[in-house]
Amino acid sequence: MQLHHHEAELKQLNVQVLTISFGAESWARGWLHETGSPFPLLLDPERRTYAAYQLRSSFLRSWGPNVLWRYLKLMLAGERLRPAQGDPHQMGGDFIVDASGIIRLAHPSQDPVDRPPVDVLLATLRALRASP
Repeated sequence: MQLHHHEAELKQLNVQVLTISFGAESWARGWLHETGSPFPLLLDPERRTYAAYQLRSSFLRSWGPNVLWRYLKLMLAGERLRPAQGDPHQMGGDFIVDASGIIRLAHPSQDPVDRPPVDVLLATLRALRASP
């Protein structure tokens, strides 16, 4: 969650960042403590949001070479991996929705480590702010 490093700019852009998970409340509290994320974390145990944004579950995408390589690099760097919660095969995504409810950026993850670059997210938000 590298976006938290840009919290001041997000406030200046009048952006509300939400994190949505289907995990248990105890997991959510632990994740917030561990990451120090300043953004609200909403729980969606029925995964209605995931369905609305057409985010699928995939065993093959969850354990592909890209994901295994990323986890190996983290472990070699001394990172402690969190145990999987709920459905480890559920794909996530990143979305920018404007004040009118229009999706301005959609990035459904192709695997668990697939995230859009932060500069792409910020550029999209800046462009929305600059548009009439």
